[in-house]
Amino acid sequence: MLAALEGRVVDPNGMPAGLYAAVDGNPATRDAITSLRAALSGLDQGQKDSLRNDLLLNTAPCDFLTDRALPLPTIPDLVFTHLKRLSVHLYERTAKLVGVEAACGERIDDHCARFRAAAEPGNGNICCVCGTEYLAQVRASVDANEQWRGPYDHLLAKDDYPLFGVHPGNLLPICHTCNSKAKLAKDLLHKDGQRRLSFSPWTECALPAEILVRIDDTGVFPRVVVDLQGATADRQERLDTWNDVYLIQERVEGEFLALREKVGEDVTADNEAHFMAGLEQRALAKDGASRVSPFNYWRARVYRAIQSMDYASRQALRQAIHQYTPAAEAMEELFFS
Repeated sequence: MLAALEGRVVDPNGMPAGLYAAVDGNPATRDAITSLRAALSGLDQGQKDSLRNDLLLNTAPCDFLTDRALPLPTIPDLVFTHLKRLSVHLYERTAKLVGVEAACGERIDDHCARFRAAAEPGNGNICCVCGTEYLAQVRASVDANEQWRGPYDHLLAKDDYPLFGVHPGNLLPICHTCNSKAKLAKDLLHKDGQRRLSFSPWTECALPAEILVRIDDTGVFPRVVVDLQGATADRQERLDTWNDVYLIQERVEGEFLALREKVGEDVTADNEAHFMAGLEQRALAKDGASRVSPFNYWRARVYRAIQSMDYASRQALRQAIHQYTPAAEAMEELFFS
């Protein structure tokens, strides 16, 4: 883009060895680049200078998430469609070219394997956004970089911010539910036309003290409630944005609607002392394995919340768990009666 705006040819020496040839040698990619270059060349000089200045700032996409005053690069309408076409093509097709893989020295599967490695600095195979789902199931006797992988979320959607469509800092491995059911077309940067703050997930996260899990026992059945409380207005806005986009609260609260059954999977006891000891034991175990299995982080928080319940309410829950016997219906009766 800079070469087109400055009226010069691209210097292949500014890229990893072999990358320019690999990209230029692919007709579909070359065609998309040629169309973008023509659109850039068709801008008037003022537009060229403005866009060039924006590009030279080389602002990382996640910087926009944490600074609402940071202006986004302005992409003229004449250019936007061609840039989007190239961005989508690069993301979906070009990275799979053998020549591109050779020039980069690895594939995206290699990056994903490092990201979800159990040892530091790996994140583990649990979604770092929600903690409720595997990034992808792991298969035995399959190399780490050949495993299935979950989707990469464009923090700034490639359809709306195509300049960052293949920017590494804009791509975060997350679970299928976060990507394809919760987020969809939601925008981390804007809501109702207004800029908002969000977490920059490569460098920030919600703090344990900001995620409050409690048991509401005022109704007929006790239920789990998740409250997000930031110490400052900016922290609260980050929490609210993350929850609005990825629907963390309603997903966690929904998982524990059957609180008796969920707790009964791990803890059951015929007296208060054993129940409290069991909750403590399981909370410690789940907390220590929060990056091992889905919902372990949230189960630890729920068990702590149950320990803090009013004695009478906790006793009622314990007795309900202790007395609960799952119905054993035959599959034939369930589906064919």
